[in-house]
Amino acid sequence: MATKHIFEDAAGLVDKAVLGSALLNPSLRVYAPHRVVYDAEHARNKVALIAGGGAGHEPSFTGLVGKGLLTVAVSGDIFASPSAAQILSGVDLAATDKGLVVIVNNYTGDCLNFGLAAEKARSAYKGEGGDKHVEMVIVGDDVAVGRTKGGLVGRRGLTGAPFVCKALGAAADAGQDAKTLGKIGRAIVNNVVTVGSSLDHCHVPGRAKSDEERGALGPDAIEIGMGIHNEPGVKHIEKKPPANELLTEMLSLLLNPNDKERAFVPFEKESDPVLVVNNLGGMSNLELAAIAAEVESKLLKEWQLRPVRVYVGTYITSLNAPGFNISLFNHKRVKQESGANLLELLDAPTDAAHWVGVGHGWSNESKVPTPDEQLKQSKATLEQKQKSGHGVSGSATEGAAASSGPVNSDPELTRKVIANACQAVIDIEPTLTKYDTIVGDGDAGETLRGCGEAVLKALNNNEIPLDRATATVLGIGQVTESNMGGTSGAIYALFFTGLVQGLLESCQDSSQPATVKNWGHATAVALRSLGNYTPARPGDRTLVDALDPFAKTLDQQGQQGKDAKSALSAAVDAAKQGAEHTRDLTARLGRATYVGETSEKVPDPGAWGVWALAEGIAKSF
Repeated sequence: MATKHIFEDAAGLVDKAVLGSALLNPSLRVYAPHRVVYDAEHARNKVALIAGGGAGHEPSFTGLVGKGLLTVAVSGDIFASPSAAQILSGVDLAATDKGLVVIVNNYTGDCLNFGLAAEKARSAYKGEGGDKHVEMVIVGDDVAVGRTKGGLVGRRGLTGAPFVCKALGAAADAGQDAKTLGKIGRAIVNNVVTVGSSLDHCHVPGRAKSDEERGALGPDAIEIGMGIHNEPGVKHIEKKPPANELLTEMLSLLLNPNDKERAFVPFEKESDPVLVVNNLGGMSNLELAAIAAEVESKLLKEWQLRPVRVYVGTYITSLNAPGFNISLFNHKRVKQESGANLLELLDAPTDAAHWVGVGHGWSNESKVPTPDEQLKQSKATLEQKQKSGHGVSGSATEGAAASSGPVNSDPELTRKVIANACQAVIDIEPTLTKYDTIVGDGDAGETLRGCGEAVLKALNNNEIPLDRATATVLGIGQVTESNMGGTSGAIYALFFTGLVQGLLESCQDSSQPATVKNWGHATAVALRSLGNYTPARPGDRTLVDALDPFAKTLDQQGQQGKDAKSALSAAVDAAKQGAEHTRDLTARLGRATYVGETSEKVPDPGAWGVWALAEGIAKSF
């Protein structure tokens, strides 16, 4: 396995790669501060497509931007989701009057951060008026993990994603609306299966090179069921079998109708599937072509399936992993479910450089803009969008939503509420750290405290508006997005975004003070919105065990006409009961899922943090 790199240090590598990916197509531009590649010539009368994820999977997704494919791609660090702020810049750089489709692989950070961007885009589009819709397509096509182990999380996203992007890009170019694209995308996801295999793990520049430290496979070993983030395969084989036997086993994982764990998509003799053999990054073209030939032969002889299309190449990688994925699409079922002809969509032309290459658009004059020119053009586009009042990047408190909705009846009381909530999560950090050290990775308290300190600092610097409820929540949400990482940060940010939408929905008179009823309704709306992006529900031992009863109780109290002190007291009690109940629950989501049972029963740190925050608010009254 190669552990030598031209760039031995990962620092700056992703930034250079993003700039380089745009050099191949004269229509592309890069907003370097947020690693956004976008088609500057995208037609506004067509739906825009945005996708992205961690770096290391190239050419997905930065190499798939172009006419007939993606409009925008956003890159995170190696194997890490881009931040919400990065994605929001991508949303504003997507020129469209017809709506947006967000395409994301099924990984928690990606789904939450792109989900937050989708929610903010919906809110912004509503403010613009017109008929712009936002659809989100989450791609999960892996079969290796299986139904039981996948649980609530579902199938991992693998090679299906670039093909969903290609099909929806063609449909958008043909004039289909966002809702139709969403339907087509979900039909494709429902009818694709993928399994991977690799001779070794990849190597990330700058990390340890010794076999032991990097978890290298033995010289004759292979793993089946590899992901694209250096995860171990679901099956380790110390003595690699012959290619014939390996491919037979992989096809059985894809096609065996009696495997209840993995029979996600049925294939009949007349299904005529689309076959994809994808290079995980370090497989030679010689072997890749041989694998494709062998798989095609086995499909016909062992499964009586004749592929109608065969794609062999590098579509989504795991850096330089010496492995490959096999994918099968049942295009006939896609047509039954959506009415779309997947073959026509895959055959449609595109000028995305890493799909088929760019064959037009160049001239004898140099048209490749410098990075500084690209940055200047990107900033101008973002400033224009932000000045319209309907942007989702930049300052959240200067948008249209910040000037709508109910006002705060007492700005000084609002300041006190925010300060008390921040101090509560700062004070409880040692307790949360203790709990998370027992059941998780020990960072829950530090994460929440860091966010509380950042919000308190912004409050003291008068950076959080106190006159209007929506502007206040937007200001807090903006600080949260910049200072609270990981899954919990995305969950809080999504909840704050839902609060804004709930406040706008609950009060049409922008001169009316926000009442307990308004806030209760807003928390209920935010809870429902959050449920669209996380499978966490009460009983799963997450922060939702406290957040759900708090939101529902506050809504009920508001509908009953209770005053703020009484309503908050009841809601805080409900939150504490929910948090206490997690002591006896088994984690079903998050890192705690992988931690064994402990003798000391402690509440879920996230749920306990929600209770502490809510109690801090209640003490203000």
